[in-house]
Amino acid sequence: MIDKGLLDSGMDIPFPEARVTIHPPKCKEICLIGQESFYMGCELLNFSKDILNDKDKSNLENISDFDIFMSIINSREKEGLKNKISAKMVLSLIFPDYEILYNDAHNLVLIKNDEKFFINAMNYAAFKQILVELFCLHKDGDVPGQYNTKGNMAKKIADKIRKGREKAAAAKNGGDKEINIIQRYISILSVGLQKSKEELYNYTLYQLVDEYDRYIKKINYDITLQAKMAGAKDIKDADNWME
Repeated sequence: MIDKGLLDSGMDIPFPEARVTIHPPKCKEICLIGQESFYMGCELLNFSKDILNDKDKSNLENISDFDIFMSIINSREKEGLKNKISAKMVLSLIFPDYEILYNDAHNLVLIKNDEKFFINAMNYAAFKQILVELFCLHKDGDVPGQYNTKGNMAKKIADKIRKGREKAAAAKNGGDKEINIIQRYISILSVGLQKSKEELYNYTLYQLVDEYDRYIKKINYDITLQAKMAGAKDIKDADNWME
């Protein structure tokens, strides 16, 4: 688990298992590749067999998450190209000083000053955990990522990822999967907190989501308090926004 103060500071995140650091991109940097590509890349980089049913997991029992990820990445099918490009764009955001190669079936290679560093089956779980915390990927429903990869088991996996993300997005957004979550959060906070959008676009995604969550808690707390002071009955206490 990453120290919350480090995440809140926006500083680079150590990834000792690969002997590199991960750069937390600012929201405006994410906008360069677009929300759809960003979340699609994140979801592919964060692949896990846990999303599969018991039967499919059993069929892949002897294959690691990383091996499945690399099989999708190395697929030559045209339909999988968008996923591969999206993943590489996210990698370019978090490893801006490295050349990124994943033509090696057993390693994702990062090159800097002719020195090679590797993301592989041994450190993939640690890498994914950093991504989850850094980009708040545990917050289901905000990610409109879709997969179009074809090819045997990889296609089955991609279909399950796509269907799961579409279902979550539809539940969260009332069926509208085109909502730009980052833009919406910034728009709300700029009005609610009287901050400039330029300032908010210089936040990392973690900083933006953390401030938004805290702001919503305060709004709920204030509304509940005002209602009770006005004599409203049978209103559930709001959580302390400073918890």
